[in-house]
Amino acid sequence: MKYFPKLIALAISASTPLLASAGQWEGPLDGIVANVVKQGYVSYSESSKTLQQRTDALCASPSKETLHDAQDAFQTNALDWQQVQWLNFGPVTYFMRYYAFEYWPDKKGVTQRQLRALAQGDPAVMDAPKFWTSASIAVRGLTAIESLLYHPDFEPIQSAEHCRLLEKVTAHHLESADAVAKQWQNGTAQDWVFDEEGTGFDPEKVALELFLQQWIEHMSAVKDAKLETPIGYNSRENLKLAEFYRSDLSLRAIQKNLQSYREIYHAGSPSLYEIAKQKNPELAEQFEVQLTQNIKLALQLPSDFFHANHTQEDRIALAKPLVKSISNSQSYLASMVTQLGFQIGFNSRDGD
Repeated sequence: MKYFPKLIALAISASTPLLASAGQWEGPLDGIVANVVKQGYVSYSESSKTLQQRTDALCASPSKETLHDAQDAFQTNALDWQQVQWLNFGPVTYFMRYYAFEYWPDKKGVTQRQLRALAQGDPAVMDAPKFWTSASIAVRGLTAIESLLYHPDFEPIQSAEHCRLLEKVTAHHLESADAVAKQWQNGTAQDWVFDEEGTGFDPEKVALELFLQQWIEHMSAVKDAKLETPIGYNSRENLKLAEFYRSDLSLRAIQKNLQSYREIYHAGSPSLYEIAKQKNPELAEQFEVQLTQNIKLALQLPSDFFHANHTQEDRIALAKPLVKSISNSQSYLASMVTQLGFQIGFNSRDGD
């Protein structure tokens, strides 16, 4: 998601006193890494492999049935991505993998243009050893695969060139997902934070600071970019700006994101929830209730919420309780992490 780092500028002070001794953040940090991040990338890698196998089967025996099988595998893989999408940290930062996994929003149709150029060019170019690590992020991941499987400009059943390109993209996608999964299995979050000033620091706290920062940023992305912007909540409606709209995953992606937030909050021993309850039981419980309410409200939205058969006014009315609930979640989370000893400051969002 190429918009992700622009959403909120956060400054978290590493010098803020901790509630207790150094190392108190090891429980929630290790729990989030093990139960959310590592396991999430294992699932993502496994479904990437299934997707690659299904696209190979499609190209070996093109039919509506094998295309449908490949599309099903794509949907599973795209939803597995939602589990880890909130964290742009660690191995996924190598080779622009985070942004290559999903190039969205693609307001100018860059993905389609570049895919057409690759399909019309010499296919041997894509076999060069370093082609994919230096290729445009627009053609290296889920956004490109969705286009090749769903966009009317591409016909993998009829066109050998289109199917060959699909095979190449899914093979690279699997290689990237598998590399990130393996690097997480062999490492820790602490491996990715550095004492640049050489003054000594708590690696668990610094890593968790970054996790919290990106969690808050992603929460804003879900509310603003995934929900409000496509339906024209504050401006003009453009449903094509919804995430994975061609494959009809826009609502299910939001639901998966909101479910992952509760997993983050409860991961580890002690978890963030348990630590927050020691500091401010009322606030910790308010945030817990709000996270549960988010899921409930998202699941109550009609499955065709992002389809054209609703009016803009009806869609906004349906979305309003969820928008308000996610906003409340952001407020509770910001207050909670502040009370836990992290100093966060919100700057105005980019107008991009």
